[in-house]
Amino acid sequence: MPEMNLSKKLRGWSLRDAADAGQLLEVTCQFCRMTYRFFPNDLLKLTTNVSLDRLACRFRCERCERSDYMGLTVRQIWGSEYGKLAVRRLVKVSTVKRPVWEDGVL
Repeated sequence: MPEMNLSKKLRGWSLRDAADAGQLLEVTCQFCRMTYRFFPNDLLKLTTNVSLDRLACRFRCERCERSDYMGLTVRQIWGSEYGKLAVRRLVKVSTVKRPVWEDGVL
């Protein structure tokens, strides 16, 4: 029997579900083979609770600046991986102040 499509599996799983299960989100650029790992709780601070198939299209690779080759997988953390697996953590969120100008008549 053929395996189920990965995007169909991700459609039924949300960020909150992955955070409750203690999983990692692994985002890989298929173009330059760069892998980023995130905790779902850190991503919940930046976005709402969305399904994981919709979340995959929001990432952009920092090396090649492409977003069309990004793939997302859910990874369970095992005991032997603690202390060895590189994971990105959210340190702070900064906002940029930009002036908005409007032309008017004196």
